[in-house]
Amino acid sequence: MNAGHPKLLWLPLAPFERDGLKTALKGAGLPHDDVAAPGRYFWRFEENDVPVGFGGIEVHGDDGLLRIVTLPVLRHRGLGGAIAEALEGETVALGCRALWVAAGGEAAFFAERGYVPVLPTAIPAAIAERLSSGADTPMMKRVG
Repeated sequence: MNAGHPKLLWLPLAPFERDGLKTALKGAGLPHDDVAAPGRYFWRFEENDVPVGFGGIEVHGDDGLLRIVTLPVLRHRGLGGAIAEALEGETVALGCRALWVAAGGEAAFFAERGYVPVLPTAIPAAIAERLSSGADTPMMKRVG
């Protein structure tokens, strides 16, 4: 359920939409050059037929790496939380037991959703390799 956003719809990203995804991820300071690589799943999110953002999960065995971007003009309206909730469900469906994120300046946002800060030594190697060098505030949530 998406409290406050009952009409949020997420659709698997079509190949022709990847340029828009790359632009949105780049604008948010998130990795963007690898969206066509294996093990990456991306969705377009809409509310009332209006695009509101993108989200993705990069799967590494039992672990998933989360990327969320809400379109700038629609930020601070609770959409990011609704997107995170939807992606957590998708993460479980993909067989992951833990979801990781480089929270950066959004640590409070992720903490409100049950993510906890972790030491770099606690991050699985496959996830650590994908986090940007010197990523601040790595966080994790058990999802499965």
